Amino acid sequence: MTREIAFRDAIAEALAEGFERHPEMILMGEDILAKGGVFGVHRGLLPRFRDRFLETPIAEPGFMGMAVGAAMTGGPVVVEIMFADFLTTCMDEIVNQAAKMRYMTGG
Repeated sequence: MTREIAFRDAIAEALAEGFERHPEMILMGEDILAKGGVFGVHRGLLPRFRDRFLETPIAEPGFMGMAVGAAMTGGPVVVEIMFADFLTTCMDEIVNQAAKMRYMTGG
C-alpha cells in the first residue's frame, strides 16, 4: 500500500531519520531557523535538533565549500539551498570539488 505525503513532509521525515541515525549530522543553510525554513520544512525538527542547525550567511559557494570540507572529515552534512536558482553559484564546489574529491585525493 502506498502512502501519499507532501514533498516537504517527506523531506522533514528523512531529515529526522538522518538526525536520529547519525548523531554527528548537521544541517546548514540560510534562514533555516526563522520559521523552520523558507517552506517550513524544519518546524518540527527545531525543538529536537536545534544544536545541529547551522545558520549561514548569504554566501552559497562559501557554505557549500564548507560542507564539502566537513563531508571529507566523515561528518554527514545536509545543505539546504533556498531556491534552485542559487545552485548555479555553487557549481565549482559541486562539480569540481565534491564530485571529484575521491579522485583528487586518491580515495
